[in-house]
Amino acid sequence: MKDFLKSIAFKALAVAALFLVGVMIYAASTGGAATIPATIVSAVVTPLQSIAAGISDGVNSFIGIFTDSGKLREENGRLQSEINTLRENQVEFDETKRQLELYRQFLELKEQNPDYKFADARVVAVDPSEKYYNFTINAGSLKGVKAGDPVITPAGLVGVAYDVALDSARVRTILDPTTQVSAYVSRTGDEGTTGGTVTLAREGLLRINYLSREGGAAAGDYVATSGKGGIYPRGLLIGEIQSVSPDSDGLTMTAQIQPFADIKNLSSVFVLTDFSEKNAS
Repeated sequence: MKDFLKSIAFKALAVAALFLVGVMIYAASTGGAATIPATIVSAVVTPLQSIAAGISDGVNSFIGIFTDSGKLREENGRLQSEINTLRENQVEFDETKRQLELYRQFLELKEQNPDYKFADARVVAVDPSEKYYNFTINAGSLKGVKAGDPVITPAGLVGVAYDVALDSARVRTILDPTTQVSAYVSRTGDEGTTGGTVTLAREGLLRINYLSREGGAAAGDYVATSGKGGIYPRGLLIGEIQSVSPDSDGLTMTAQIQPFADIKNLSSVFVLTDFSEKNAS
């Protein structure tokens, strides 16, 4: 409205109106409006009519914009609703896909190890300050999980269950120094014990200690559980040796291992609740 009051059209309209009023006053003083030449009236009225028509068209266009804007808002709302529905469907699809993949892995593990008993579980919590990537799962004693049960993925050993509740349990990963696993190098048969350190855990690595220097373990060799102690079955893959270094005693070596399981990015695991070698010494 302020823009219109400042416009040339408004100024022209005002001038024309003043002129018309002046003519009417003059006509009244000289004997009446009938003496006003038609050409003068036409000259004044015609531009006014044009300006009025322009204003009317502008108002109609302005109203049309509001009408179109309302329709656009309504259409936008409908499209946004459809997008939200599609997103919800995608989430459901992804969850179903994840569950199917989990069951496929479960059946594959079961087929390869018929004496194993498993409890499938999801990772539900990871403490961001946790140095060794220990985590919580949504399976506990109601699913047969017990403290000391191995936790695995199809790729390899992850850790061991502890602090077991009815429907949850904590898992201490193999990167934790307190998770020590009797293991061996598959190519040479050399045996040792795995463990972690803070420094290695930052890189997602662990180590195997007390390897014989004469055994010849080298980078690229695979490390698996030995089965000694009955806590873990023999042959669970742990990882691949990245480097080997001699110990100060001159008799043994220590090797750094890259785990096969992606311990930093787990979403689901299996708890090995029973196997034929369990608790065998």
